Formats: sequence, structure tokens, C-alpha cells
Amino acid sequence: MACVKRSRPTRPESSRVGSDHGLAKRPCLTCRSDSKAEIARLLPPITGADVSIVIPARNEQERLPECLRRLQLQTLAGFEIIVVDSASTDATSDVAAAAGARVLRVDRPGVGLARQTGFDAARRAIIVSTDADALPASDWLERLVAPLQDPLTVCAYGTIRLSASGRLVAIGHALFRAFQRVNRLVGRPICCGPNFAVRAEAFRAVGGFAAGSELPNEAEDVRLAMKLRSIGLVVYLPRLGMDVSARSFAGRKAAAYIAHNARVYFRVCWFRRQLAASR
Repeated sequence: MACVKRSRPTRPESSRVGSDHGLAKRPCLTCRSDSKAEIARLLPPITGADVSIVIPARNEQERLPECLRRLQLQTLAGFEIIVVDSASTDATSDVAAAAGARVLRVDRPGVGLARQTGFDAARRAIIVSTDADALPASDWLERLVAPLQDPLTVCAYGTIRLSASGRLVAIGHALFRAFQRVNRLVGRPICCGPNFAVRAEAFRAVGGFAAGSELPNEAEDVRLAMKLRSIGLVVYLPRLGMDVSARSFAGRKAAAYIAHNARVYFRVCWFRRQLAASR
């Protein structure tokens, strides 16, 4: 297998709560005086053969092709792509199959159910999550999985950017990154569905995206990151952005979108209330 190319440096930020769980008892290489280069030398390099990418998609025949095209241009090659067709009524499944993706279908819509279905089917040691409207840069995957070279790291996540331009959009991006930083410091990592990677064994150890006995239809990514903190390092990559569609902000949708997600944030991160199950 080809070694991972050296990518430009990022400044990861990590958080961890101690635990007696077995995953947290790996050899503590980070406590040694060895340089990062020495640690990387001692461990097998992460390759595309270690990675499954899961993409939940509902009626995404228009946006999905560009996402899949960009994934084929990644500097890390050999990964598997799983597209979960979430009760689509268009040609989403056909588009995914034509691009060579492994296609699963669920007949009940809901992003939590779709993401869980794809993660359950993943065959590789590292599972990466993204969305059908995401536009990954060519080095995105390589940079995202790099922190998992440390055996104590169970999850790595980046930020998101709207695929739009303008001063207000730039300000919004900066504010969201700051929001993620602050939440990481207080133990509430704001993990983004289009831009995170997790060890498969850690994902299964904490029960996946489940909230109690149900799969939430919102904030399943944040819930997962909060659970993962109890068994290992959750690393934030503030410089690793993922461009996503600005459709949720089209017209007069922006205010309603922000207000809705603010309510979800407080319910999940501070009040810990159960969210509605996938419908």
C-alpha cells in the first residue's frame, strides 16, 4: 500500500474525558518524548484501504455527482464509498451506482437512520462522514484522517463553509469556527456531519448515533462526538473546511434555520433532551 503523502500542517485541538474503557488503554505514545515523525514511523500509515466514506442522500441526483467526482480526485486513494439512499423519489441510487459507489436504500427518511445504516455497513477501520452536497478539496480526506494516526484519537472533525461568497458569508464562517472552538473548550464538540472521521470500533463501542433507544433526526453528529469523548481523544481541525450548499439560507430561510439549530444546540449540548426519532 502506498504511504500517505505529507500534507500541509493543521493545528488540531483535542478534548478527552478519562475512562476505564478498553479503547482508552492503548499504548500512550503521545506521552513519550518522541517527535510526531517518530510516532508516525512506529505505526502503520493510514491508507485509503483503511477508510469507508458514508454519504446519506435524499433526492440528491443533482448535487451528488459533483461530490462523488471530487472524491475520486482525493490524494488518498483506495477507500470505499457507501451512498445511503434515504427514501429518495428521484434517481439518487442510479447516480450513485453509476459512479461506482456501494448503494444502500432505506425506505424511511431521516438522516440519523441513513447515517447509522451506512456506518453499520462500513467494512473499514475508519469511517468518514460527508453529505451529498459537500464539495471536498483534493486533500480533504488525507488531512481529516491524519489525527487518527495517534492510537488514542477516536474522532477528528473539521468545520463547514457555505459555497457562497461575500463579506457576510466570510463573517459567518469566522463566527462558526469560533463557536466550535469555544464549545470544544467546554466539553461540547460541535462535530459536523459533512466533515468528520471516527474509528469504527469506537463508533460501535458507544452505540453509534443512538440517543437512548432511538436514532435522532437532528444533531446525530454532535451527540456522537460527545459520547466519544468518554473513551478517547476527539480532535478539532479548525483549518479543515468543507464547502456545502447554501440552500438552507436561500431567500428568507436563513433566520428560521439559525433559530431552529440554536434550539437543537441547547437541547442536545446543555439540556441533553432526547430528539425526535427518525421518521
